[in-house]
Amino acid sequence: MAILKLFGAALALSSLAAPAMAQISSEGGPIYIDSERTESLERERKVLLIGNVDIQQGTARLRADKVTIIFSGKAEGGESSGVGSGFGSIETMVAEGNVFYVTPELKAKGDRGVYDAAVDTITMTGHVALMRDRDVAEGQTLKMEVGKRRTTLDGGAGRTRMVIEPDQGTAGN
Repeated sequence: MAILKLFGAALALSSLAAPAMAQISSEGGPIYIDSERTESLERERKVLLIGNVDIQQGTARLRADKVTIIFSGKAEGGESSGVGSGFGSIETMVAEGNVFYVTPELKAKGDRGVYDAAVDTITMTGHVALMRDRDVAEGQTLKMEVGKRRTTLDGGAGRTRMVIEPDQGTAGN
């Protein structure tokens, strides 16, 4: 049951996956972005956030060396101003280098994280670790199929590892 609890927590990462609004938290609200450099590439429909990227929304936080947001096309309706405005819905979000995603319920880290809106999937690669309370799962690729509520941890050339701390109240005396 603890394994289900741990991998079920991974699905909370789906809050990173609100495609139309670039949300990283299911709470919604303002998104605060801090980076050393921001580039808006209008023709390619991309926004690049480079250098110590720190994105916060509500109680969720995404940190990485670089985040690339790729948009699917022009938004319907009127034009608005701002970096990335008018590009349309988010198609893909790629976080690279020292990727950390933290909520009050879980922490996930990896070398690279990709959200693909078309298939509603989050994939973290590199040395991946998923932590919830004192439970930890490690591997090379963590794939979360958000809509299907399916999480897969692959060891790559190695093996997956888990440390599960049973609830104290369930131990027999």
